[in-house]
Amino acid sequence: MYYKSTKYKTISLFIALILCGIFAYAQEEKGARPAIDSSMALSPDYLPTRHAAFPTFQYYPIRYTGIDTTMYGIASYDPLWKIQNLYQSLGINGQAHKNMVFVEDHPIGFTMITLPYPLYFKRIQDLDIYDVKTSFTNIDFTYGILNEYDFEATHAQHVRGADFVFNLDGASNAGYFIHQGINRLSLSLSARYETPNRRYGFLAAYVFNHAKFSENGGLQLSNDFTDRNPRDTTITYDLSSFPVMFSNGQTLINTHAGQLTNYLNIHSKKGNYYGTLSHTLDINYTDNHFTDYDLNNLFYVNRYYMSTDTTNDSLRCFSVANTLQWANFSPVDTVGDQPYFIRFAGGVRHEYVHATQPFCSDNSVTVFARATARLFRVWELYGHFAYSFFGYTQNDAQARVGARFIINQKHSNHLDLEASFYRYSPDYIFSHYSGNNNLWDKEWKKQNTFKAGVHWSLYGYRLGFNFYNLGRHVFLDNQFEPMQLEKAVQVLQLQLLAPVRTKHFGIDAQMALQHSTNKAVTVPLFAGKIGAAYTTRIFKKRLRFQVGIDLFYNTPYFADGYNPIIHQFYSQQFSSVGNYLYLNAHIAMRVKRISFYVRGGNLIAGLMSFRYITTPGYPMQGRNFEVGVNWKFYD
Repeated sequence: MYYKSTKYKTISLFIALILCGIFAYAQEEKGARPAIDSSMALSPDYLPTRHAAFPTFQYYPIRYTGIDTTMYGIASYDPLWKIQNLYQSLGINGQAHKNMVFVEDHPIGFTMITLPYPLYFKRIQDLDIYDVKTSFTNIDFTYGILNEYDFEATHAQHVRGADFVFNLDGASNAGYFIHQGINRLSLSLSARYETPNRRYGFLAAYVFNHAKFSENGGLQLSNDFTDRNPRDTTITYDLSSFPVMFSNGQTLINTHAGQLTNYLNIHSKKGNYYGTLSHTLDINYTDNHFTDYDLNNLFYVNRYYMSTDTTNDSLRCFSVANTLQWANFSPVDTVGDQPYFIRFAGGVRHEYVHATQPFCSDNSVTVFARATARLFRVWELYGHFAYSFFGYTQNDAQARVGARFIINQKHSNHLDLEASFYRYSPDYIFSHYSGNNNLWDKEWKKQNTFKAGVHWSLYGYRLGFNFYNLGRHVFLDNQFEPMQLEKAVQVLQLQLLAPVRTKHFGIDAQMALQHSTNKAVTVPLFAGKIGAAYTTRIFKKRLRFQVGIDLFYNTPYFADGYNPIIHQFYSQQFSSVGNYLYLNAHIAMRVKRISFYVRGGNLIAGLMSFRYITTPGYPMQGRNFEVGVNWKFYD
């Protein structure tokens, strides 16, 4: 049904894609000269544009990198598909997901809840600043047959010494099983300005995330899906025949985040620089709602604290933080190529938090200091320390030190060493939570995390080893109850990132070997992605043509399950996932700055098996197709 109904539409869209490429080729004027932009500079087909991470209150000197204008990875529009991301998910893009590669990096300050949407929900630290003379615009749109849409638009503009950035990112997907759809929107705005004499400057940013999920809780019996007969066309094409946990569950999430940094560069009348004094205001608001009107399923197990026929759980949290600090560099200073330097900063941060269900009214004060230095032209050293007083985060502490030995700057050849220690309180909902089906009020000892790592980089290749020691680790068990381990857990990781490039051929590989000493922290022994693409020029070298494939595989392991009621993954030892090879392929074309592509996903679904599941109970999409366009504009 589904695949039969889309067969001819797929062929038609592919033909239309070819015609669009030929049309774009025909429209290009032969022998055209490069245009001149408003800065009176030549604008080639691929004008270099640089970007860097938006400075938060914990800013370091900025490191700019160029915008990637190659075609590699052009068809991986969904962040979950990108080679560098190894994640388990709930089957369709936009929903909850969790990194298969263990990462523990707790931020400073109070955390009510860590939402499981790191690749889709933007934060201030996820934004970019752009180094442009006039403007830069990028537009992506993808249509998935039959009912999937993804789009992203970014515009950066330089006006009279000020830089403005706008980003809009959204997705809509009706899903393939009962009650599986998503609608998601992320909006971000940022601005920065510095006076011509560099005395005063400001940075401002705002992020809004909106998402509505139809939560089906996964399949009631995953074996009915994985063990089915591929010749049974009734259940092969009609996925609505598989019963799910929830038929009415809905999640609505809205988050707001704003930051304003004002800074003053202090100079004497003789022009001597005495550092930068800055004030940063951070405001965050999270509003979560989960509703359901049919409570007769395995998730609830007849455990109700408020109502036996309706669940309407809400979580609202508002926080405001003020940071005052002094540094001997400004938030927009770049790393530079000086052979020697030392830059340091220190300050104090006050945070107020107010939340309902669970209730919380909390104040905390954190003092911090950080430094970075370059010595003897080949060593870069950095360190960070923070300690909190009062409230829920009282006596939380962080310390991090690292060093980079530069073997060859031109070849990006360097060795990095890092060690960090975190002592922190778990997310507040692990200590205090009140909902219709979950209720606890617990006191935990501080979690202690030690991490040590060594990484070697060369020409974009990166080989690294990490060691974690997790003391008093807090997690959710299979009864959705928080627990704390008394015995420390060790996690070992070996990771490889390899971007291979030749004249026409390119390969990107991301691989990870891992081992955990406790089942409460489950990781696959191996997880990896490989993407390969061949690119050439046709039509008198005016049209670039690419064909590529990518593969994803992970060894079997007991991946964490997902509880949509409290938006958290939980530990389980009943259902193993993995040992399945995902094969995707694409064809792409580019004329000047516009690219078209067709992508086929999970092409061997049903041929190898039906075990394409990364989170228990949530099958990934079967064989699927998308068409998309990417367009970069320059002034």
